[in-house]
Amino acid sequence: MNLHRIAPVLALLVFCHAPLALADDGAQGRALYESRCDTCHDKSVYNRAVRKSRNFAEVRQWVARWNTELDGAWTDDEIDAVTRYLNERYYKFPCPARICKAG
Repeated sequence: MNLHRIAPVLALLVFCHAPLALADDGAQGRALYESRCDTCHDKSVYNRAVRKSRNFAEVRQWVARWNTELDGAWTDDEIDAVTRYLNERYYKFPCPARICKAG
């Protein structure tokens, strides 16, 4: 096989797969949130002045805290997925590269 022929195909596969992985991750965060949090929270909880997170780390701290309160069923990756979902939907804070895998 000629490497020059398959290299562009491999690059295209890698490039096309990355957005799918991010989309799946967003769906995971939403599904986890809806399965455990949505029954008690509506969007008003994220907009109130008291306890409102001021940065991405504080959003994650709240998600981790309530994960513990609810018997700690989520892994760190799942906590990150829920945090990213909430941040994208409500907060819009800059997301640390180690969590958002930017770049």
